[in-house]
Amino acid sequence: MTAAAAGSAALGLLLVAGLVDRVDAAGPDEAPLAVVRIAAVSGSVMPQDFRAGIQKGFFKKHGLDIKITELATGTNNITAAVQGSADIAYADIFAGLSSIKNGFDIGLVAPHNGAGPYQFLLVRQDSERRAFKDLPGATIALGAPPQFKAITSAVLASQGVDPKTVKFTIVPDQTTFGAVLQSRQADVISTSSAVNAYQWLNQYKLHAIGDSDKAKFELTKDSPIAGWWSTSAWFAANKPVAIRFRDALRETIRWYATLSDEERAAFVKEQTKIDLVALDKQTPGVLAAATVYFGFGKPVDLARLRDWIRTGNEYANVPTGVDLDKHIFETSLN
Repeated sequence: MTAAAAGSAALGLLLVAGLVDRVDAAGPDEAPLAVVRIAAVSGSVMPQDFRAGIQKGFFKKHGLDIKITELATGTNNITAAVQGSADIAYADIFAGLSSIKNGFDIGLVAPHNGAGPYQFLLVRQDSERRAFKDLPGATIALGAPPQFKAITSAVLASQGVDPKTVKFTIVPDQTTFGAVLQSRQADVISTSSAVNAYQWLNQYKLHAIGDSDKAKFELTKDSPIAGWWSTSAWFAANKPVAIRFRDALRETIRWYATLSDEERAAFVKEQTKIDLVALDKQTPGVLAAATVYFGFGKPVDLARLRDWIRTGNEYANVPTGVDLDKHIFETSLN
């Protein structure tokens, strides 16, 4: 090959490489992937299945190139979508309803997860509060989303404790809960994350109050508690993309449900750096508890959703007057 030919070949390779980069690795007979900008919370807070599904290729299979920006809360994520820096935002149902009440024209593109089966109420080992009956007057640390207050309040009420007799304090970064309790900034921490709870139980030698299994309370009655939101304008202009996103998410949820505890633990370790297999050897039970899966991969039942909203209204001032027919998009209903 002459020098000129070699140079032309090299230039051609560069041009091809640039083209592949622009169309997101689409093959010669494939359409370019549609880029979807996602606003999400960290993998230590939201289910690990979403990022695992991206890695596994389900979203690419449906023609999507997912670009994730991590923000602190679901409310932050919704704000990003409203302001145009994200297309679809992960947030809990209550955050979405509150945003609508505040004038944001958004709707649910797809549900993602139901409530986990556990709610951990943890205290220091030297705490005098050892049972539910000891909780009146306590300061309980919660995450920022209203769902945490609603769930914790409902659990307290089910155990004979009036939620009005405790003080709730918000700690936005849930990963610091263990340190907050240990440093006596709160009397109790409430978390639905078995991953975090078992880690703190082991690291700080905490005590768990009562039975952490909240499934028997049927708080959500088969309703999603979180999912993916977009503005009405984006949804109207990008409905085919929204459908593909919904389908890829459902396929991800079906796949993730088939994984073993150990396989799910591998994704937890990758996304959170928490080694559940190793932790289980120190604290038996954490692997099984922390890998219980609660993906919500089916259409939303509006009657069930209204039940969940009423729980939020009772305990966390979540608005009930939102027109669900308008703000739960058709992709969530079919």
